[in-house]
Amino acid sequence: MIFEMKQNIDLVSVAEAAGIELKRSGSSHVAPCPFHTDRTPSFYIFNNNKYKCFGCGEHGDAIDFVQKMYGLTFPDALKFLGIEQGRVTPKVREDIKRRKRRADLVKQFKDWLSHYTAHVGTLIIETEKLMKACIPPENLDLYAPLLHGLPFWHYHLDILTMGSQKEQFELYKDKMRPKHGK
Repeated sequence: MIFEMKQNIDLVSVAEAAGIELKRSGSSHVAPCPFHTDRTPSFYIFNNNKYKCFGCGEHGDAIDFVQKMYGLTFPDALKFLGIEQGRVTPKVREDIKRRKRRADLVKQFKDWLSHYTAHVGTLIIETEKLMKACIPPENLDLYAPLLHGLPFWHYHLDILTMGSQKEQFELYKDKMRPKHGK
């Protein structure tokens, strides 16, 4: 009975619901391993129901994956997967979708954080180059808004690189909030 249940669980869906971005590679799916720091894809899912990481050696099925990913016992992993009489319940299916949406939002935030940090860093570097280049007096009015914004950009860079996750998220919400009346 357990063997049949393991064969029927779609590990690809479970892994994606955990926030892992899988890419198709032949008949397998690959991603950086969620169980160790991994820059290149070494985590493989075979036949939609078995996984193996060729970096850290972790391997198993969907139940093993859930146990390792969330620190659950075997019975709790079965409950997590919503296995009742060998099938996933609609309630758990919805919970998996909810976790997937949350993982997508976290990824969107991390992507924004990386992009915005690079953007602000470049803006600061280029503005400081202008300052060192000694802007001619006749062009000061043209560059004044940029030069006056420098402390503001330094403040943002401090939040982005050294601020708490809460401070970073507040900055994200402020920058991503639609501006009305503009």
